[in-house]
Amino acid sequence: MKIFKKMNLNCKDVCPICKTKDEKEVVLIPIVGKQEGFNCEAIQVHLECLNLWYDKTSEVIFQKLK
Repeated sequence: MKIFKKMNLNCKDVCPICKTKDEKEVVLIPIVGKQEGFNCEAIQVHLECLNLWYDKTSEVIFQKLK
């Protein structure tokens, strides 16, 4: 996963976790159903907002969003 030094403020979307456009490090998370060939639409998420969990049983990495 590539880390970008700051959020691209030209994008209309905010971080889906903290709901801001703070200029912090971000990663791009692909959006399900938005793939065409090898290209995929993604959303910027602040790296510090991520709190990922791993479920060994289902082999899924996830985060609950409130």
